[in-house]
Amino acid sequence: MASSKINFVEPWHEFVPGQGEAFLTELRRELPLGHPLADLELLPLGHSGATDDALFGAKDGRVFQVHLTHAQQAEKSPWPRYRVYSNVGEWIQQVLLSADDEDVG
Repeated sequence: MASSKINFVEPWHEFVPGQGEAFLTELRRELPLGHPLADLELLPLGHSGATDDALFGAKDGRVFQVHLTHAQQAEKSPWPRYRVYSNVGEWIQQVLLSADDEDVG
């Protein structure tokens, strides 16, 4: 699974204890049947303080930047929207170190 030891820079942050599990629970609530993330075992990695985006890692090393709506219920497809990166390094280069930090939504 993707490493949770990322040196986050603003506006991204590591989850505080318990926060990652809360974000993962919200993600599970929002996923409609058939959503590509629905059947993946994900590990919460971090979140953006500027957007409603959260970062989750999969066992195969991919990372998913997901725009949560905080609706606390299943969304209609294509929500929640997400971007997939082949690994943490790719996400770091394309998002964390990029001056163009747009949210997924």
